[in-house]
Amino acid sequence: MQPELLILVVSTIGTAIWSVLTWAEQEEKERKSEEDQLDTLYVNPFLNAAEELQMLLYNLLVGNEIEFLRTGITHRARERADEISYNEALEIVHPFAKFFGWSICFNRYGSYSQDKNAILMARQISLMFADREQFGDDPFRFSLTKQHGLGRQFVQRISSVAGEEMQEYSAVTLYDFCEKIMKNKKEGGSLFDDISLLIDTIRSTPTSKDLPGRARLSTIQNQLVDLINYIESKEKFTLTNEVRKKTRLVGDEIIVEIFPAIPSNESWSPLLTIPALFSPIIPLVQNREETEQAQIIHTTDGRVRLKIPQISNDASYAGKLVSWVENIPGVKSVQTNSRASSLTIHYNPEIYDNIPSLLLREINNGITFPSLIS
Repeated sequence: MQPELLILVVSTIGTAIWSVLTWAEQEEKERKSEEDQLDTLYVNPFLNAAEELQMLLYNLLVGNEIEFLRTGITHRARERADEISYNEALEIVHPFAKFFGWSICFNRYGSYSQDKNAILMARQISLMFADREQFGDDPFRFSLTKQHGLGRQFVQRISSVAGEEMQEYSAVTLYDFCEKIMKNKKEGGSLFDDISLLIDTIRSTPTSKDLPGRARLSTIQNQLVDLINYIESKEKFTLTNEVRKKTRLVGDEIIVEIFPAIPSNESWSPLLTIPALFSPIIPLVQNREETEQAQIIHTTDGRVRLKIPQISNDASYAGKLVSWVENIPGVKSVQTNSRASSLTIHYNPEIYDNIPSLLLREINNGITFPSLIS
């Protein structure tokens, strides 16, 4: 090959390689820019709304929020000193509406719309708000329709970004929220009717301990902590330097638990965050022999029966195991049979469709259980 032709070929190949590398670099920059824009438009507002709601729920359950509203200095005169005004009650309702609204944007437009873990966790929270079988019709129950309706009312589109491909949304301020609700109340609209029971409950409940629906709120607060921690681990930043705490209703008392952050890997499962991390903690089982392994005896949709040899000869273990399983979101009932060494669980398959295998793995791996409950 002539030198001139060789130089031309090498130059052409070099130019082509440079063009491909430049194109790939530009594509990566554009992808990162679009991802950052999605975070700004949808993920960050959702994350802040989730954090605001979980902090509110924590304060309602642990921080005596109701007592503070009754005795604290407020921005509005009251007929009675210990009365909670409509606007003060709406301050509690507002974060719920914001979260519902940003959840719609997060699931539809955000960069996590294809993240199976994030979508599953957000879905679980939505189902817990709507659940009637496990928690009944307490004032904090919002059906899926009401969640969507409230969310659409108070997180609204304000403009389009990058043509029509991205929509920019904004949550209404607390002032506008109160004005809109009170106007709807005067007009006899359905919007006020959707939250009137919750408003009346907040205004009439004497103390946080008397607040109905605490079991639902505790479960959702736990799920919000998991979701926030998961997104922060993926985004590699945190809204707070403090370790978030979870609440747990034991009888009439709220116990505070501290959980570690959730790892950002594909093997993560919501069930893995169920065991509580008190200090000190004791293992339910250590070095389980092969003959003592739990086994699935029978399973149908929403029901599973396990054979667990330790149940027949260790009543303390059986009691702790039942308490542990009962606190898994979606579990409806748990029964043990010491003679048959069996554990029967009824659960909502929409929340955990693979709960039999997950339970089996956790039990055989050895569950940690808080000695405080023993």
